[in-house]
Amino acid sequence: VELFGMVMLGLRFLHTAHEVKTARKAFRRIMSFFENERQFPELHRLVKEIRKTNGQEAIFLHAGDCAEFGHGNQGCGCTGGGSIEFIARSSGSGRGFTVDVLVCDEDQDLTDDEQAALLPTISAAPSGNPMVILTGTPPDPDKQDAAKGEVARRVRTDAINDADPDLCCFDWGVPDGPMPDVNDESIAYATNPALTSGRLNIAEVRRERKLMSPAKFARERYGWWGDPATARTGVIEMSTWAQLRGKAAAPGSAVVVVDVEPDLSASTIGVAANDEESGRALVMVDHRATVPWVVDQVVALDEVRTLLEVALTPSAAMLAPDLEAAGVSVVLLSNTDLGRACGSFQTTVRKGAVLHLGQPELDAAVRTSRTRFVGDLQHWDRRDPKIALSPLVSASVAVARLVLQDDYDVEDSFL
Repeated sequence: VELFGMVMLGLRFLHTAHEVKTARKAFRRIMSFFENERQFPELHRLVKEIRKTNGQEAIFLHAGDCAEFGHGNQGCGCTGGGSIEFIARSSGSGRGFTVDVLVCDEDQDLTDDEQAALLPTISAAPSGNPMVILTGTPPDPDKQDAAKGEVARRVRTDAINDADPDLCCFDWGVPDGPMPDVNDESIAYATNPALTSGRLNIAEVRRERKLMSPAKFARERYGWWGDPATARTGVIEMSTWAQLRGKAAAPGSAVVVVDVEPDLSASTIGVAANDEESGRALVMVDHRATVPWVVDQVVALDEVRTLLEVALTPSAAMLAPDLEAAGVSVVLLSNTDLGRACGSFQTTVRKGAVLHLGQPELDAAVRTSRTRFVGDLQHWDRRDPKIALSPLVSASVAVARLVLQDDYDVEDSFL
């Protein structure tokens, strides 16, 4: 595609890969067509410049037509003038490039931050027809919570659901479901056309089978995305969550955290208190549509409990003036605070150091929860407006803030 687009259509490409060495291999492969004057004289004559400096690899072609290039096949239609540049991806790579086609190889490692940095490169495509090409293998199913591969998973889901009329998807992998028989070589041939053509050696595939685990081999060589029947539906196992159901505690000291859905459709007050009987943190939520009710409810809580802290997430910061006018001191949290709380809450749940009341709205948020990395920290993934995560956000931050209080360490008291 890159070779045809450069030569015949005059397109500009930006080829990106997860690692420098992979980008450089792709560069050497396509460069071999233009440097081999004996085998490909027509392509060689098109070359305007080839840059081989590490990190700046690129090929630029002269513009013209087939007659100017002296092609034996006059009227073949080539225009030249195309180019291709190669870079390794990062959250800031791609800035300053303007191309027609963005190629993201190794998309099993492509993150949303990297894609966000790269997409502007085609916003002013000279051809007027911008395109993105993603290629790769299925992301590691054991790293569902990691940032890597989140773009590939989302795009494939859109393809399966026919959600994007501009999306074309080709998948040479086995169907989703139970892991295929990794010793069945007919599957290897069916999922790897290069075996039939002879470009891929069956002996090497057999070597891979011996050296890789069955699941990794099925993913890397058979294109297996996993079994939806055994896939997790959320970050926290619901069987673990169900075992942590407790009962309401008597009024006492507590941490209150207020969160508002990003679209302002609902809000939640999360309350975390010390359950003296078990030594765990007991978390409760009050989740309602709209936002204005929060101020009166927090004031009411302040009358029946000793509030160690009232904290507002960034989306709830607009409530600070009204709460302070009502005599409630508040702490404004940062996105970094939310990221730390997300990881802390998961650890606390897995250690069994938290109790909840089995409230449907919190259970639903836990069941559908996903995380994504923002920088080095996990955050609850709130990009899907159909999923109300405010109960989980407020609950998790409340538990994390309770643990931070000087007079109470939930892990020490429980463990």
